[in-house]
Amino acid sequence: MGARNWAPKAIMKRILILGSTGSIGRNVLDVVRRHPDQFRVVGLAAHRNVDVLRAQCADHPDARFVVTDAAAAAAMAGDPARRARFAGGDEAALIELVRESGADLVVNALVGFVGLAPTLAALEAGIPVAIANKESIVAGGELLLAAARKAGVELVPIDSEHVAIAQCLAGSSRGDVERVVLTASGGALRDRNPATLADVSVRDVLAHPTWRMGAKITVDSATLVNKGLEIIEAHWLFGFPYEKIDVVIHPQSIVHSVVRFVDGSMLAQMATPDMRIPILYALAYPNRLKSDLGANLLEFPALSFAPVDESRYPCFRLALAAAKAGGTAPTVLSAANEVAVEAFLAERLPYSALADVIASALEALPARPVRSLDDVVEADREARRWIREHHTTATRGDGR
Repeated sequence: MGARNWAPKAIMKRILILGSTGSIGRNVLDVVRRHPDQFRVVGLAAHRNVDVLRAQCADHPDARFVVTDAAAAAAMAGDPARRARFAGGDEAALIELVRESGADLVVNALVGFVGLAPTLAALEAGIPVAIANKESIVAGGELLLAAARKAGVELVPIDSEHVAIAQCLAGSSRGDVERVVLTASGGALRDRNPATLADVSVRDVLAHPTWRMGAKITVDSATLVNKGLEIIEAHWLFGFPYEKIDVVIHPQSIVHSVVRFVDGSMLAQMATPDMRIPILYALAYPNRLKSDLGANLLEFPALSFAPVDESRYPCFRLALAAAKAGGTAPTVLSAANEVAVEAFLAERLPYSALADVIASALEALPARPVRSLDDVVEADREARRWIREHHTTATRGDGR
C-alpha cells in the first residue's frame, strides 16, 4: 500500500463484491448492513451458489450481478424477477461487471486464480480494490502494483495479517523496519502427531480451532501454504524483501502481525479473530468507522508464540522456495496448490499427497520472468496441464 491518495467519489461508497456468496463476501455484506449510511452495494458476483445469491440480490435490488458457472447463470437468467439484471456464464463477465458497475471500490473475495484478471481490470480503470484473493497477488503482484501506481489508486488488503501490518507501519519509514512478523494459527492439525497425518479426513482439516473460513483457505491454513502466500503478498504490498518477513505460530489468533523496528521496539495489532474487523478497515480506508466488533483486553486468553516447524509443514517450505525463485514460480505454486486442495476436498487425494503435487509441479516447471498478464496466465495454464497429465487422480473433473 502506498500513500493515501484516493477518496470515495461520493459520501456513500459504492461497493462491488466479487465472491459475494463465500465466507469473506458474506462478512463484507454484514459490515455493509451495519453501516447503511456509509456503503451501498452496486454489484455482486458468485460462481454457482444461486440460492445465496438470490437472497443477496433481494437485499440489494439495484445491484448488478454475475454468475460465472454457466448452469447457475442460466438458472438466474430464468428467474423472472431478475431478467433485467446483468448475468454471464464465464469469467469475462466479471471484468464486464467491474467496468459497468460504477463502483467506488471493488472487493475481491474470490478464491483462486480467477480473481487476477478482474482485479487488474479494476485497477486499470482507476477503481481501488480491497483484496482478500491471495492468489491474485501471489501470481500477479508485480502487475497489480504497477497498474495501481499508474492509475494512482490503492490495492488495499483484507487479510487480517496485512491489515495489521498496514496499521503498524502507519507514520513510519520503511527504513526504520527491521522485520515484519506474520502470525499463523497453525491450523486444525497443529497439535496432531505428524505420523498420523496420512490418515486425516477432510472433516479433520476443516475443523479450524479459531477462524471460520472457506474450505480452501482452511486447508491452506492446515498446510501453512496460506502463510507462504501471505509472505509473497507482504513482499508486494509493502515492498519488503523476503529476508525481512518471518512467520511464528500463535495459536490464539489474537495478534495478527508484528513489526519490529531497528531500535528494538515492536508494534503489534491485536483483535479477536473476526474477519469483519479487517474488512471494516479495508472498506472504510483511509478512514475508520465506529463499530461494536472486538473484545475487551481482559477477555483475551494468554498469548503464546512458537517457531514454525517446517518438517510438520512441508508445503510451507515449498511456498518459501517458490517465493524466493520469483518469476512464474509463485504462479505454479498457487495453481498446483489450488488443484491439489480441490482434489483433497473431493476426497480424490490424501492430505499427505498435497506437498507431493506442489513439489513435482515446481520441479518440472522452472521459473520464467513475468513481463505481462499473458506470462502469468500461461504459467497457470501450463501448471494445471502438467498436473492433469502427471497426477490424474488430483485433476479428475478439472476442466481448466
